[in-house]
Amino acid sequence: MKIDLEKLGLQWRHADYIIVAGDTVVVVEETSRAKPEDVDKLRETIEALRSGKLQHLCGNPSKVIAILHASREVDAMIAKYLGALSKKTTIYRIANCNNQLRMILDESGVQLEN
Repeated sequence: MKIDLEKLGLQWRHADYIIVAGDTVVVVEETSRAKPEDVDKLRETIEALRSGKLQHLCGNPSKVIAILHASREVDAMIAKYLGALSKKTTIYRIANCNNQLRMILDESGVQLEN
């Protein structure tokens, strides 16, 4: 189930949307050019998930996949930073196009509803 966080009127920085698939939540930030602020939005959304701020939307996920979906190529420093943030229960990925986004979701067993 895709939930557009922009429409919820949240009063803190957050990613654009989440996809809830059982005990896995995918956090997606859409951007044209990846910036450190975009990574911060992913991190703050994940912190909200882990602290229970979004529990009413997705419960308590055991796995979180954070995707920075950029229409332009992502700077190598941002890619390294995302890699350093990845842990066993939280994985950070980059998708440069819709096909890559769908591939990451498919690999994770998550279906994106249109």
